[in-house]
Amino acid sequence: MAKKIIRAASTVLLIALFLLVVAMFMMRVMGKTPSVFGFQVYYVATGSMEPTINTGDVVLIKKTPAEDIHKGDIITYKAVEGDMAGKPITHRVVEEPEYRNGTYYFLTRGDAEGAPLDPEFSYRKVEGKLVFRLPLIGKIYSFFCKPYGLLTFIIVILLLFGYEMIALFFSYRTIDSLDDDFLEPEKADKKKKRSLRSADKDEITDEAAQNSESEAEDQSTENSLTEKTED
Repeated sequence: MAKKIIRAASTVLLIALFLLVVAMFMMRVMGKTPSVFGFQVYYVATGSMEPTINTGDVVLIKKTPAEDIHKGDIITYKAVEGDMAGKPITHRVVEEPEYRNGTYYFLTRGDAEGAPLDPEFSYRKVEGKLVFRLPLIGKIYSFFCKPYGLLTFIIVILLLFGYEMIALFFSYRTIDSLDDDFLEPEKADKKKKRSLRSADKDEITDEAAQNSESEAEDQSTENSLTEKTED
């Protein structure tokens, strides 16, 4: 039973993982940022935040209200000018956000030594606040973000999914073969009753045959005695 539960759970996880990969692929095709359970996934391409965040790390960003972002927090925002205009940048907030004209404004800077102060930007440009840093899967993520890497991953998931489906199919066939003993006890009981009735009939037939032989012997003995008496 435990093996069946584990196998079913692994199948569900594989299906969920496959759907997740397909969703992330579709988002990338449409030019959107991949998102997992409400977290946006970003790949760090530069060393502006070293040693806090290294080149190649993966960071998970969560959309956060402006009131909950303070000095010292690391946020991701869309650059407002320069070569990086419109592209995501992950830097640290270096001053308390200033509220004016109905919104909050932020000043950020990278942690790397000698990093310049970034141009001020409004909350409208903020993507979210850093929640997790995943340094060990950066290279893997980078590989799977490439077309051949994503194709490889999908093939592996399909093979694993196919294996689980085949295993479940044979498992269900094994259960079906045991139906007479476990799933349909009434049929088994009927078979036993029929066997017992057949055995009883055989015993009755044997007893009747024995009685007939005994009666014949008795009759023969009586005839012999009658003949002797007449003599």
